[in-house]
Amino acid sequence: MSIIDDLQELAVGARMKRLYDTFSKDVIQIYKDEQLDNFEPKYFTLFYLIRKRGEIGITDIAEELALTHPGVIHLAKELETLGYIESVKSKTDNRKRILRLSEKGLASLQKFDRVWDKILLLNRTLFNNQKNNLLTAIMETEQQLDDKPYYQRFKEMFEPLDSTGVSILNYEPQLAKYFKSLNIEWINTYFTVEEHDLEQLNHPEDHILAGGGKIIFAKADNEIAGTCALIKTGKNEYEIAKMAVAPKFQGRKIGNTLMEAVIKIAKDLKAERVWLGSNTKLGPALGLYEKFGFKHIPVGNSPYQRANVKMEMFL
Repeated sequence: MSIIDDLQELAVGARMKRLYDTFSKDVIQIYKDEQLDNFEPKYFTLFYLIRKRGEIGITDIAEELALTHPGVIHLAKELETLGYIESVKSKTDNRKRILRLSEKGLASLQKFDRVWDKILLLNRTLFNNQKNNLLTAIMETEQQLDDKPYYQRFKEMFEPLDSTGVSILNYEPQLAKYFKSLNIEWINTYFTVEEHDLEQLNHPEDHILAGGGKIIFAKADNEIAGTCALIKTGKNEYEIAKMAVAPKFQGRKIGNTLMEAVIKIAKDLKAERVWLGSNTKLGPALGLYEKFGFKHIPVGNSPYQRANVKMEMFL
C-alpha cells in the first residue's frame, strides 16, 4: 500500500491524478496502435468539440470546457502543431481567430470514431461492473461543488461566521480600485474579461454613476470585502451588476448583504423592476438570486458573451 492509499480522503486529488495517469498511459498506446501517433487524452475534449462545432473561437471553447483562456490556447497550439487542427481568421471579424479541423484531422476522423466507440464500450463495462459507479460518483461530486464551492464549504465548516460586522459603503473615488480589482479577479476565475467589462470598471463614474446608477462596497475586518453596482437601464428600471466578493471573505454571506443593500437602494430610487445577467456555471450565485425572488426570463441580446442567463424581479 502506497502513502496515497494510506491517506484515503486526504489525498483524493493525488489519487485522481494517479488514476488519470493510469488511463492516459494505456489510451496513448491505443491511439498509437491505430496510427494516431502523438494524440493524447488531454486533447480529446478540445478536438471533439471542434469536430462537433465545425468552427469555434477560443472564448467559446473556454466557456464550453470550463477552461481558462490561456489553457485553451496552450492545448490548441499543441494540437495545431500535431496537424490535427488549424487556426483561421473569422469570416465576420478579422481580429478574431477561430479553430477548425485540418485536412489531417478530417482524414483521421474514421480512425478516431473507431477508437472512441471501443473506449466507450470498455468504460461502460468497467464502470457498470463496479459496486460504486465511478462516473456517477464524479458527477455527484461535481454537482455538490457547483452548488457550493469547496473553499466555501471549508470556511463554513471550520470558520462559521455570519455577516455581523459587515458595513455598506457608498462609492468614493478612492474605492474605484477595489471595484475593478474584485471584479477582474472573479471574472478571470471563470471567464474572460470583455470590452464592456473594462468600460465600466475603468470608468465607473462615466458609465455607471453619471447615468443615475450606484456603486456600493461591503467592508469587513477593516477591508473591502465585496462590491456591487446598480445601473440605470430605463425608466424605473435598473440592472444589478458587477457583484464580486473577495475569495477570503466567501462563506460570510457578503453577497447576501450586498444584495439586500442594493435592492433597498433600488426601492429608494423608486425602481419598479431590477434585472441581472449571469451564467449557468455560477450555481451559488443563481441560488442567491432565486432566494431573493428573481425569476428566469429569455436572455435576448447581451453585451457579454458569457451571459446565458437573465433574471428579473418586480419591486
